[in-house]
Formats: sequence, structure tokens, C-alpha cells
Amino acid sequence: MADELRLIFIIIGALVLGGLLLHGLWTVRKNAGQPRHRYYDEPAKDEQDKTEGFDELGVGPVRVVKRGNQDSSARTAPAKAEPVRRSESATGKVSRTEPMTKQSSAEVQTELPFDEPKEPELNFSALADDEVPETVFDSEVPDAEPDADVAAEEPSEVLILYVLLPESKEMKGPDLLSALLTLGFKYGDMDIFHRHTDSAGSGAVLFSLANMFNPGTFDLENIDKLATRGVSLFMTLPGPGEPLQNFNLMHNAAKKLAEEFGGQVLDGQRSVLTVQTVRHYVDKIREFQRQQLIHG
Repeated sequence: MADELRLIFIIIGALVLGGLLLHGLWTVRKNAGQPRHRYYDEPAKDEQDKTEGFDELGVGPVRVVKRGNQDSSARTAPAKAEPVRRSESATGKVSRTEPMTKQSSAEVQTELPFDEPKEPELNFSALADDEVPETVFDSEVPDAEPDADVAAEEPSEVLILYVLLPESKEMKGPDLLSALLTLGFKYGDMDIFHRHTDSAGSGAVLFSLANMFNPGTFDLENIDKLATRGVSLFMTLPGPGEPLQNFNLMHNAAKKLAEEFGGQVLDGQRSVLTVQTVRHYVDKIREFQRQQLIHG
């Protein structure tokens, strides 16, 4: 029984192998007779022949033409830029020498359809050593020094206080002059009053006083005809002496004038001067002093 089954399996396996062999031969003959599809990959040999010597953009490698074959391959080989040597002598002169090889431009052709850009010719001829102009700075330095001094003298901060009277009141010229002389003011430059370091009217100016209304000045000869509702006191930073002491003197003078004529003291924004505003002025002066120390 076992021998019969073994024989049956051998016969079946032989038939299956024979069928597979026949099917393979039939498939090979069928494919060999059909035309090649255009989208099939070409053989590796053809692809290698097509792409050999070219990059991805289709540009071939650079060809090197020897001197002996230059005349025969000048029409097919790409043109090469003629080397230009530039020599710099010990004196700093730059000169341009002739090209190493002279070749007619008519014989040189490029392999690409477009022309290569030509390098512009520059003139490197320099002046002789004795012809180089010398720049003289002696005449410019003295002109810059006065400008620096003027910039240093210009005030970088101005503190202003106003004394304003109501519309029904006025400061008469004689009364105002008497009050200003009592406070140590002196009539001077720009036709306004100034408070000097010395109460007698000598020394540097600590702060000044001007007319708050047009024309902003005082006519001392016609002081009897003067009538104004307000005056402005101002000081500049930096100034002579201690800035905080100078501001206290100006603040006290403004308060005394306001008490004398029944007015109010206003700040630089023409608002009523408060304790907080006075502290703001003091902080501004201290900040200015700190900046001066920082910048020297």
C-alpha cells in the first residue's frame, strides 16, 4: 500500500514539474515576440552611453587643448580666458602686462550658444611717488575746535517758572522794578533782568527774568509806562555754582513776587506749581548732575 502511494506522488510531482517547465517556455516565447514598450527602462549600457561625459544639466566636461593642437581644435574647443598678470613693484605701482599668448578673437568660438561676458578692462596706472597729493589737516583742526567749544557752552537743560497774575491785576513798572532790585536782580543783556552770583550785580548769571508777554523784554527808560500780568524766570544747566541752590533761589524769588503782586507760581507747562512738581525739578537736576559725572 505504501509503495503504491509513493508511486502516485512521484507521478503527480513529475507532471507538475513538467507543466511548470512548459508554461515557462511558452511565456518566454510570447514576450519575445511582442514590441518593446516606450516607457520600459532602457538597458544600462545605452543609458551609460548617453550620460557618459555629461552632468545633470547636460554640460560636458572641460576640454584641455594642448599648444600643438591649438590651431586644429580652435574652432571646436571652448574659448579660454587669456591669463592676465599684474605685478606690483616695490614702489606701490600697479601695472598690467601683456597676455601670455596672443590669439585672434575671430578664431575663438564658444561651445555654448551664448557669449561669455567680457571682463572690463581697468586702468591700474598710479601716480608717481612725487606726484601723489598730500592731504593737509592743519587748517581744518583749528576750525573744528571752536565748534566743539560752542557745543560745550550750549545749555542742555532749561528750567522755567512763571509768575502769573489774574486778569484783574497787573504789575506796574515802578513797583516791579523796586521788587526786583530788592531780590538782587540787575538789568542787563537782552533788556531783561539777571540774578548774579553776587547780590551786588557782579559775577556769573545764576538765572534770569523776562516779561511773560510781548515783547518779552523791559524798556528801562519807559518803565513808568510798563504794565504786565506775568514774568518768567529761567535758569540753564549746566550753570555756575550749585544747580540745586540756584533753583532754590529762583523758586524763592518767584514765590516772593507772587506774594507781592497777588499771583500764582506756575511750572514750565504753565500749570500751578505743586510740591510734587518741585520734586520733579529737583530730580531732573540730580539726574543731569549724574549724567555729567558719567560722561565726564
